[in-house]
Amino acid sequence: MERLGARGVLCIAFAGLMCLCLGAVATARLKSNPANHKSLIDKPIEGSQYDPGRSCRDRPPKGMRAFEDWLLKNVRGETWGIMRCESWGGGNFSLHAEGRAIDWHLDARNSKDEAAAMNLIKTLIERDRNGNANALARRMGVQGIIFDCKTWWAGGSGLGKYSYCFTDNGKKKKNLDPTQAHIDHVHLELNWPGARKRTSFWHSPLAP
Repeated sequence: MERLGARGVLCIAFAGLMCLCLGAVATARLKSNPANHKSLIDKPIEGSQYDPGRSCRDRPPKGMRAFEDWLLKNVRGETWGIMRCESWGGGNFSLHAEGRAIDWHLDARNSKDEAAAMNLIKTLIERDRNGNANALARRMGVQGIIFDCKTWWAGGSGLGKYSYCFTDNGKKKKNLDPTQAHIDHVHLELNWPGARKRTSFWHSPLAP
């Protein structure tokens, strides 16, 4: 589960400010599910796989760079960054530490942003025409999603509750930090096959 320390929050805020200054805002919108494309629909599909973070690395793997490029071309919003060396102790690291997570700026408090974020998430985890669950996520190697106090992890059947946002008895907390709660961005993770561009989507004509 992804957690952000004060340092991580500052990094995201700074990255977001830099993107705004540069004017790098994507306005594209997914109109159909790439998993149903003729180049993929009848290809063998990957299983669900989750790879936890184990270390800090120097740069994002090529699959994450490709995923960032795909988001820029196909989804409203902008990047708030990939790399952030963050250790939680006990040999556990943030997926940002390995360059296998991206924070994509879409704010749930903005109706257009919320619609774009939910359209992206729905596209990643819906079934394809052959009935394969989480079809695009599996073909891309997406293993985790957090947005607006909701989560999805590889193998899941839908969105669940993000623990940061809720008390032990399941009630939503008040005065949540919008970045910690992932209200102002979508957190997206890749497993190692996806991060290394070894899944079916990255070998299709749809890959950037």
